[in-house]
Amino acid sequence: MKNTNVLTISKNRKIESIVCNIFCILSLFAFGYISIISLFQTSVIDPQNYSGEIILFNWDLIPINFLVLIVFGFAMYKLCSVFNVFAKIKMKYMYIALSVYVLVVGFLWVTSVTSIPAADSQSVFDAASKAAVNDYSSLVNGSNFYNHEFYKDVCYFNYYPFQLGFVLISEIVLRIFGVSSSMPLQYLNVICVALSYVAVAKISKLVFKKRSIEFFTIVFLFLCLQPVLFCTFVYGNIIGMCCAIWASYFMIKYFQGNNYLFLIPASALLIVATLAKYNNLIYLVAFVIMLLIHMIRSKKWVNVLIAIGLCIVTIGSSNLVIMSYEARANTKFYDGISQTMYLNMGLGESQMAPGWFNFSTMTIYQNNNFDTNLSNQVAQAELSQKLGKFTSDPGYAVDFFSKKVSSQWNETTYESIWVSKVKAHTNEINGAVESVYNKSLGQFLGIYFDQYMQILFLLFALGLGLLLFKNKANVETMLLPLVLLGAFGYHMLFEGKSQYVLTYIILLIPTASYGLNTIFCDNYSKIKNIFSKLENLNKKQKES
Repeated sequence: MKNTNVLTISKNRKIESIVCNIFCILSLFAFGYISIISLFQTSVIDPQNYSGEIILFNWDLIPINFLVLIVFGFAMYKLCSVFNVFAKIKMKYMYIALSVYVLVVGFLWVTSVTSIPAADSQSVFDAASKAAVNDYSSLVNGSNFYNHEFYKDVCYFNYYPFQLGFVLISEIVLRIFGVSSSMPLQYLNVICVALSYVAVAKISKLVFKKRSIEFFTIVFLFLCLQPVLFCTFVYGNIIGMCCAIWASYFMIKYFQGNNYLFLIPASALLIVATLAKYNNLIYLVAFVIMLLIHMIRSKKWVNVLIAIGLCIVTIGSSNLVIMSYEARANTKFYDGISQTMYLNMGLGESQMAPGWFNFSTMTIYQNNNFDTNLSNQVAQAELSQKLGKFTSDPGYAVDFFSKKVSSQWNETTYESIWVSKVKAHTNEINGAVESVYNKSLGQFLGIYFDQYMQILFLLFALGLGLLLFKNKANVETMLLPLVLLGAFGYHMLFEGKSQYVLTYIILLIPTASYGLNTIFCDNYSKIKNIFSKLENLNKKQKES
């Protein structure tokens, strides 16, 4: 009986390994491709049409890129071989320093910029600030809500009802801190970035259980400025990112210890993450997949019920929020623009870049009198034409998708500066902000971000390859890479923008740190033993 149990466990572990290795290979293909194109090309926002978000695909100075990689590699080798920093530095001080650093830089940035919301973020902020004083006019057709003429006097949330999740979060904040300014939400963004960085570092420690990998993770987080600069954007991206990453942390804790209590914060945080940004359903999909794999590994059949429950409470919470605002505003929201229409947009041309925003979804929706079913039929017909074009002209398909991927993942500022530069500002901007926007500091950041992401993409791909080679791909090590794979696939098909992938870039860091540590800090004892045995064998042959 004991042998049967051992064989069963071994078989279940093998199934886990096979499935996780498949995900690892797919992730390696996706991000290996990105790491290669990042060595030769960078996507940039056209400085001549900056507010239009026009993406240009510029060739890099390739020798400079390779020189940076060589210098970086040499520096890491020296750091690992000469300085025993990992044993000397107390990690709690690094966590404190990282948090203080993000908070100081973030608060200074948003306070200096004083960005005013516009477009979608203003629609959400307008509704939340009014709801905070029990005014629900922004939720009703024909009222004087923000940009009502652009939306043909049809409430913004009849187009995008899922945005009401972030309205609720914003309303709670504004009820506490007042409705006169969006700054409380920007400050909350900064706090959430600091918390996100701590969560990523703790996941690295939890998954890889090595001090040096944790150290490298914190260093890479110190160097990752794009999310900090993005805090001026009054939208659900940053808050959603924070909650989703902490949900991942607690889900990994559950996988490692089988303690059901960890599922409570994981579920609650995922609900908030999805309310803040509906695209965080990508995390839900990753959680469900890994719960099912963990079920096979640990024979936890209850994971099926957990996965179903997680789907119900996450998706259901968004619907409950919509219903609550319907009751409070005494209105009924339309079904809104569907994922079919977003897919149609994502597979279409745009003046910005392939698959970026265009007005096709709004036009279809308005022309069909805001009937989602009729709009879906039109979108499906257009989709069939586009898919036919892709299949009949493979060259066009390759060009379309390669540019769409590059325009998102290889635009290395991820619009973190753009989101505030193109907006109005409450106060006159100071010299430092002006330098970031239009002068030398901004040019330096552009070069820095390019080199930073080039190294990060390469190390992430390397880390995935080493997980495969060392047979370490499992539900814990592959949860964040699976989220990244989901983000890659979703934004390759649906509406794309580089700012949409900004919230995923810090998920690259733990696996990248594992790759860096393995290459430069591993003692390679197995390889040394092989060479030692070969050397001894050669000596014996010579002696005989």
